[in-house]
Amino acid sequence: MSTASERHLSTETFAGHLRHTAPMDHAVPGEPRLVLFTVPGDRVGLRGPARPGERPAPTGLEHVTVRAVHHGGRRMIELVITDPRVFLDAYPLLRAVADRIQLGHQPMTSAVRDTLRQLGHLLQPEATLRRSTETGMLGELCLFTGVSLTAGPAVALQAWRGALSEEHDFGFPGYDVEVKTTTYEQRRHTIESLTQLVPTGSRPLWLVSVQVTVAGHDGATLPELIGRSRALLSAGADRIRFDDLLHAAGWADRHTTSCGTRWRLRTPPATFIVDAGFPRITPAMLQPQTDLARVTDVRYRTDLTGRPEDNPPDLLRTALTAGQQELR
Repeated sequence: MSTASERHLSTETFAGHLRHTAPMDHAVPGEPRLVLFTVPGDRVGLRGPARPGERPAPTGLEHVTVRAVHHGGRRMIELVITDPRVFLDAYPLLRAVADRIQLGHQPMTSAVRDTLRQLGHLLQPEATLRRSTETGMLGELCLFTGVSLTAGPAVALQAWRGALSEEHDFGFPGYDVEVKTTTYEQRRHTIESLTQLVPTGSRPLWLVSVQVTVAGHDGATLPELIGRSRALLSAGADRIRFDDLLHAAGWADRHTTSCGTRWRLRTPPATFIVDAGFPRITPAMLQPQTDLARVTDVRYRTDLTGRPEDNPPDLLRTALTAGQQELR
Protein backbone atom coordinates (compact mmCIF):
# COMPACT_ATOMS: atom_id res chain seq x y z
CA MET A 1 0.00 0.00 0.00
CA SER A 2 1.36 3.43 -0.88
CA THR A 3 1.93 5.96 1.87
CA ALA A 4 -0.05 9.20 2.12
CA SER A 5 2.87 11.22 0.77
CA GLU A 6 3.25 8.94 -2.27
CA ARG A 7 -0.43 9.29 -3.14
CA HIS A 8 -0.47 13.07 -3.43
CA LEU A 9 0.95 15.67 -5.76
CA SER A 10 3.84 17.58 -4.26
CA THR A 11 3.17 21.13 -3.11
CA GLU A 12 5.41 22.38 -5.92
CA THR A 13 3.45 20.44 -8.56
CA PHE A 14 0.14 21.70 -7.15
CA ALA A 15 1.46 25.27 -7.19
CA GLY A 16 2.40 24.79 -10.83
CA HIS A 17 -1.17 23.82 -11.70
CA LEU A 18 -2.41 26.97 -9.97
CA ARG A 19 -0.23 29.05 -12.30
CA HIS A 20 -1.83 27.50 -15.37
CA THR A 21 -4.92 29.02 -16.94
CA ALA A 22 -6.51 25.66 -17.74
CA PRO A 23 -8.56 23.73 -15.13
CA MET A 24 -7.06 20.52 -13.76
CA ASP A 25 -8.63 17.26 -12.58
CA HIS A 26 -6.26 14.87 -10.80
CA ALA A 27 -7.41 11.47 -9.53
CA VAL A 28 -5.94 10.74 -6.08
CA PRO A 29 -4.80 7.10 -6.04
CA GLY A 30 -6.98 4.96 -3.78
CA GLU A 31 -10.60 4.02 -3.10
CA PRO A 32 -13.09 5.52 -3.37
CA ARG A 33 -12.12 7.56 -6.41
CA LEU A 34 -11.38 11.15 -5.40
CA VAL A 35 -10.58 13.99 -7.77
CA LEU A 36 -8.47 16.97 -6.81
CA PHE A 37 -9.53 19.85 -9.07
CA THR A 38 -8.41 23.41 -9.75
CA VAL A 39 -10.11 26.23 -11.61
CA PRO A 40 -7.32 28.83 -11.55
CA GLY A 41 -8.34 32.12 -10.04
CA ASP A 42 -11.76 30.77 -9.01
CA ARG A 43 -11.72 27.64 -6.84
CA VAL A 44 -9.88 24.48 -5.86
CA GLY A 45 -11.35 21.44 -4.21
CA LEU A 46 -11.85 17.75 -3.75
CA ARG A 47 -14.70 15.72 -5.28
CA GLY A 48 -15.85 12.24 -4.31
CA PRO A 49 -18.92 10.00 -4.48
CA ALA A 50 -21.75 10.64 -2.05
CA ARG A 51 -22.80 7.72 0.11
CA PRO A 52 -26.52 6.87 0.32
CA GLY A 53 -28.24 9.53 2.42
CA GLU A 54 -25.07 11.60 2.80
CA ARG A 55 -25.87 15.30 3.05
CA PRO A 56 -23.44 18.24 3.07
CA ALA A 57 -23.49 20.57 6.06
CA PRO A 58 -22.32 24.19 6.37
CA THR A 59 -18.73 24.59 7.51
CA GLY A 60 -19.29 27.95 9.18
CA LEU A 61 -16.38 29.30 7.12
CA GLU A 62 -16.73 31.99 4.47
CA HIS A 63 -14.45 30.47 1.84
CA VAL A 64 -14.79 26.73 2.60
CA THR A 65 -17.94 25.05 1.28
CA VAL A 66 -19.24 21.48 1.17
CA ARG A 67 -21.91 20.93 -1.47
CA ALA A 68 -23.70 18.19 -3.36
CA VAL A 69 -23.27 18.17 -7.15
CA HIS A 70 -24.06 15.87 -10.03
CA HIS A 71 -20.98 14.98 -12.05
CA GLY A 72 -20.85 12.41 -14.81
CA GLY A 73 -24.39 11.33 -13.97
CA ARG A 74 -23.56 10.56 -10.33
CA ARG A 75 -24.34 12.39 -7.11
CA MET A 76 -21.08 13.66 -5.64
CA ILE A 77 -19.88 15.70 -2.67
CA GLU A 78 -17.41 18.54 -3.22
CA LEU A 79 -15.19 20.34 -0.74
CA VAL A 80 -14.50 23.73 -2.33
CA ILE A 81 -12.08 26.55 -1.43
CA THR A 82 -13.08 29.85 -3.05
CA ASP A 83 -10.44 32.38 -1.95
CA PRO A 84 -7.51 32.42 -4.43
CA ARG A 85 -5.26 33.96 -1.77
CA VAL A 86 -5.22 30.71 0.21
CA PHE A 87 -5.36 28.06 -2.52
CA LEU A 88 -1.81 26.86 -1.87
CA ASP A 89 -2.20 27.01 1.92
CA ALA A 90 -5.45 25.03 1.62
CA TYR A 91 -3.77 22.14 -0.18
CA PRO A 92 -2.77 20.33 3.06
CA LEU A 93 -6.44 20.54 4.11
CA LEU A 94 -7.54 18.81 0.89
CA ARG A 95 -4.88 16.14 1.34
CA ALA A 96 -5.90 15.50 4.95
CA VAL A 97 -9.54 15.09 3.95
CA ALA A 98 -8.56 12.69 1.15
CA ASP A 99 -6.55 10.60 3.60
CA ARG A 100 -9.45 10.37 6.04
CA ILE A 101 -11.70 9.17 3.22
CA GLN A 102 -9.38 6.70 1.50
CA LEU A 103 -7.21 5.54 4.40
CA GLY A 104 -9.64 6.08 7.26
CA HIS A 105 -12.73 4.95 5.27
CA GLN A 106 -14.82 7.93 6.38
CA PRO A 107 -17.63 9.52 4.35
CA MET A 108 -16.54 12.82 2.84
CA THR A 109 -18.82 14.95 5.01
CA SER A 110 -17.48 13.49 8.26
CA ALA A 111 -13.90 13.63 6.94
CA VAL A 112 -14.32 17.34 6.28
CA ARG A 113 -15.94 17.91 9.66
CA ASP A 114 -13.22 16.05 11.58
CA THR A 115 -10.38 17.75 9.69
CA LEU A 116 -11.82 21.21 10.26
CA ARG A 117 -12.47 20.38 13.89
CA GLN A 118 -8.84 19.41 14.42
CA LEU A 119 -7.66 22.57 12.70
CA GLY A 120 -10.12 24.49 14.85
CA HIS A 121 -8.36 23.29 17.99
CA LEU A 122 -5.22 24.91 16.62
CA LEU A 123 -6.93 28.05 15.33
CA GLN A 124 -9.53 28.54 18.03
CA PRO A 125 -11.81 31.42 17.01
CA GLU A 126 -13.23 33.97 19.38
CA ALA A 127 -16.34 32.79 21.17
CA THR A 128 -18.74 34.76 18.98
CA LEU A 129 -21.61 33.76 16.72
CA ARG A 130 -22.70 35.70 13.68
CA ARG A 131 -25.76 37.79 14.43
CA SER A 132 -27.55 36.45 11.34
CA THR A 133 -26.88 32.88 12.50
CA GLU A 134 -28.11 33.70 15.99
CA THR A 135 -31.40 35.20 14.83
CA GLY A 136 -31.92 32.45 12.24
CA MET A 137 -31.65 29.81 14.95
CA LEU A 138 -34.17 31.72 17.09
CA GLY A 139 -36.83 31.39 14.39
CA GLU A 140 -36.18 27.71 13.73
CA LEU A 141 -36.10 26.84 17.43
CA CYS A 142 -39.41 28.61 18.03
CA LEU A 143 -41.03 26.35 15.45
CA PHE A 144 -39.13 23.28 16.70
CA THR A 145 -40.28 23.94 20.28
CA GLY A 146 -43.84 24.57 19.13
CA VAL A 147 -43.92 21.25 17.26
CA SER A 148 -42.45 19.47 20.31
CA LEU A 149 -45.13 20.93 22.57
CA THR A 150 -48.09 20.26 20.27
CA ALA A 151 -47.20 17.16 18.23
CA GLY A 152 -44.40 15.66 20.33
CA PRO A 153 -40.58 15.73 20.33
CA ALA A 154 -40.33 12.76 17.94
CA VAL A 155 -42.30 14.65 15.30
CA ALA A 156 -40.16 17.76 15.83
CA LEU A 157 -36.89 15.87 15.46
CA GLN A 158 -38.10 14.07 12.35
CA ALA A 159 -39.34 17.31 10.79
CA TRP A 160 -36.36 19.57 11.54
CA ARG A 161 -33.80 19.21 8.80
CA GLY A 162 -31.82 22.33 9.67
CA ALA A 163 -28.47 22.78 8.00
CA LEU A 164 -27.92 19.02 7.57
CA SER A 165 -30.16 18.92 4.52
CA GLU A 166 -30.02 20.28 0.99
CA GLU A 167 -33.76 20.79 1.18
CA HIS A 168 -35.89 23.04 3.39
CA ASP A 169 -35.74 23.74 7.13
CA PHE A 170 -38.68 21.51 8.09
CA GLY A 171 -40.43 18.66 6.35
CA PHE A 172 -43.93 17.76 7.53
CA PRO A 173 -46.28 15.16 6.04
CA GLY A 174 -47.30 16.59 2.67
CA TYR A 175 -45.42 19.92 2.75
CA ASP A 176 -42.15 21.69 3.57
CA VAL A 177 -41.39 24.85 5.55
CA GLU A 178 -38.66 27.45 5.17
CA VAL A 179 -38.19 29.68 8.25
CA LYS A 180 -36.78 33.16 7.66
CA THR A 181 -35.97 35.48 10.58
CA THR A 182 -35.28 39.19 10.34
CA THR A 183 -34.44 42.05 12.71
CA TYR A 184 -35.76 44.67 10.27
CA GLU A 185 -38.87 46.67 11.07
CA GLN A 186 -40.09 45.59 7.64
CA ARG A 187 -40.79 41.94 6.91
CA ARG A 188 -37.69 41.80 4.72
CA HIS A 189 -35.73 38.57 4.34
CA THR A 190 -32.47 37.51 2.70
CA ILE A 191 -32.78 34.52 0.38
CA GLU A 192 -29.50 32.63 0.18
CA SER A 193 -29.77 30.96 -3.24
CA LEU A 194 -31.85 30.58 -6.39
CA THR A 195 -33.20 27.26 -5.14
CA GLN A 196 -34.02 28.11 -1.52
CA LEU A 197 -37.60 29.00 -2.42
CA VAL A 198 -38.12 26.23 -4.96
CA PRO A 199 -40.57 23.54 -3.77
CA THR A 200 -39.29 19.97 -3.65
CA GLY A 201 -41.13 18.03 -6.34
CA SER A 202 -44.88 18.41 -5.92
CA ARG A 203 -44.68 19.17 -2.18
CA PRO A 204 -46.11 22.60 -1.27
CA LEU A 205 -43.60 24.99 0.29
CA TRP A 206 -44.53 27.38 3.10
CA LEU A 207 -42.42 30.32 4.24
CA VAL A 208 -42.65 31.34 7.89
CA SER A 209 -41.61 34.96 8.41
CA VAL A 210 -40.33 35.72 11.92
CA GLN A 211 -39.53 39.27 13.06
CA VAL A 212 -37.45 39.66 16.23
CA THR A 213 -36.11 42.66 18.09
CA VAL A 214 -33.78 43.21 21.03
CA ALA A 215 -35.69 42.96 24.32
CA GLY A 216 -35.13 44.42 27.75
CA HIS A 217 -35.83 42.02 30.60
CA ASP A 218 -38.38 39.90 28.78
CA GLY A 219 -37.88 37.60 25.79
CA ALA A 220 -35.07 35.04 25.85
CA THR A 221 -31.46 34.56 24.89
CA LEU A 222 -30.50 31.95 22.31
CA PRO A 223 -28.79 29.73 24.95
CA GLU A 224 -31.98 29.87 27.05
CA LEU A 225 -34.10 28.84 24.08
CA ILE A 226 -31.68 26.01 23.25
CA GLY A 227 -31.85 24.80 26.85
CA ARG A 228 -35.65 24.82 26.90
CA SER A 229 -35.81 23.01 23.57
CA ARG A 230 -33.34 20.36 24.73
CA ALA A 231 -35.26 19.85 28.00
CA LEU A 232 -38.26 18.67 25.99
CA LEU A 233 -36.23 15.75 24.60
CA SER A 234 -35.41 12.48 26.26
CA ALA A 235 -31.78 11.87 27.18
CA GLY A 236 -29.78 9.80 24.74
CA ALA A 237 -30.27 9.56 20.99
CA ASP A 238 -32.82 12.38 20.78
CA ARG A 239 -30.55 14.92 22.44
CA ILE A 240 -27.57 13.74 20.40
CA ARG A 241 -29.57 14.28 17.20
CA PHE A 242 -30.67 17.70 18.44
CA ASP A 243 -27.06 18.69 19.25
CA ASP A 244 -25.92 17.51 15.80
CA LEU A 245 -28.51 19.78 14.19
CA LEU A 246 -27.39 22.70 16.33
CA HIS A 247 -23.74 22.08 15.48
CA ALA A 248 -24.52 21.95 11.76
CA ALA A 249 -26.31 25.28 12.08
CA GLY A 250 -23.16 26.87 13.52
CA TRP A 251 -23.74 26.53 17.27
CA ALA A 252 -20.98 25.57 19.72
CA ASP A 253 -21.03 25.57 23.51
CA ARG A 254 -18.38 28.31 23.56
CA HIS A 255 -20.98 30.70 22.12
CA THR A 256 -22.99 30.54 25.35
CA THR A 257 -21.03 33.36 26.98
CA SER A 258 -21.26 35.72 24.00
CA CYS A 259 -24.93 35.18 23.11
CA GLY A 260 -26.37 37.22 25.95
CA THR A 261 -28.74 39.36 23.89
CA ARG A 262 -32.36 38.99 24.93
CA TRP A 263 -34.79 38.77 22.03
CA ARG A 264 -38.54 38.99 21.67
CA LEU A 265 -40.95 38.87 18.77
CA ARG A 266 -41.62 42.17 17.03
CA THR A 267 -44.79 40.73 15.47
CA PRO A 268 -46.46 37.31 15.45
CA PRO A 269 -44.98 34.93 12.84
CA ALA A 270 -46.58 35.18 9.40
CA THR A 271 -47.12 32.31 6.97
CA PHE A 272 -47.05 32.43 3.17
CA ILE A 273 -47.49 29.75 0.54
CA VAL A 274 -44.65 29.92 -1.98
CA ASP A 275 -46.64 29.77 -5.21
CA ALA A 276 -46.31 31.21 -8.71
CA GLY A 277 -47.11 34.73 -7.47
CA PHE A 278 -44.67 34.73 -4.55
CA PRO A 279 -41.86 37.35 -4.82
CA ARG A 280 -38.78 35.25 -5.53
CA ILE A 281 -36.14 34.40 -8.13
CA THR A 282 -35.73 30.81 -9.32
CA PRO A 283 -33.61 29.08 -11.99
CA ALA A 284 -36.71 28.52 -14.14
CA MET A 285 -37.27 32.28 -14.34
CA LEU A 286 -33.77 32.86 -15.72
CA GLN A 287 -33.54 30.07 -18.28
CA PRO A 288 -32.90 29.71 -21.15
CA GLN A 289 -31.45 33.22 -21.43
CA THR A 290 -28.90 32.69 -18.66
CA ASP A 291 -25.96 30.27 -18.49
CA LEU A 292 -26.64 29.35 -14.86
CA ALA A 293 -23.78 26.86 -14.74
CA ARG A 294 -21.45 29.85 -14.48
CA VAL A 295 -23.47 31.62 -11.79
CA THR A 296 -22.07 30.22 -8.54
CA ASP A 297 -23.70 32.36 -5.84
CA VAL A 298 -26.92 34.39 -5.73
CA ARG A 299 -28.35 36.21 -2.69
CA TYR A 300 -31.29 38.60 -2.75
CA ARG A 301 -33.90 40.14 -0.46
CA THR A 302 -37.64 39.83 -0.64
CA ASP A 303 -39.94 42.24 1.20
CA LEU A 304 -43.19 40.69 2.46
CA THR A 305 -44.36 43.76 4.36
CA GLY A 306 -48.10 44.16 3.87
CA ARG A 307 -48.47 40.98 1.84
CA PRO A 308 -51.65 39.11 2.84
CA GLU A 309 -50.92 35.96 4.83
CA ASP A 310 -52.05 32.52 3.81
CA ASN A 311 -53.88 30.12 6.11
CA PRO A 312 -51.34 27.39 6.99
CA PRO A 313 -51.95 23.68 7.66
CA ASP A 314 -53.24 22.87 11.15
CA LEU A 315 -49.98 21.42 12.49
CA LEU A 316 -47.99 24.46 11.39
CA ARG A 317 -50.55 26.92 12.77
CA THR A 318 -50.80 25.28 16.19
CA ALA A 319 -47.00 24.84 16.45
CA LEU A 320 -46.36 28.52 15.66
CA THR A 321 -48.99 29.57 18.20
CA ALA A 322 -47.24 27.52 20.89
CA GLY A 323 -43.69 28.28 19.80
CA GLN A 324 -44.03 32.06 19.71
CA GLN A 325 -44.62 32.05 23.48
CA GLU A 326 -40.87 31.37 23.84
CA LEU A 327 -40.07 34.92 22.70
CA ARG A 328 -42.85 36.86 24.41
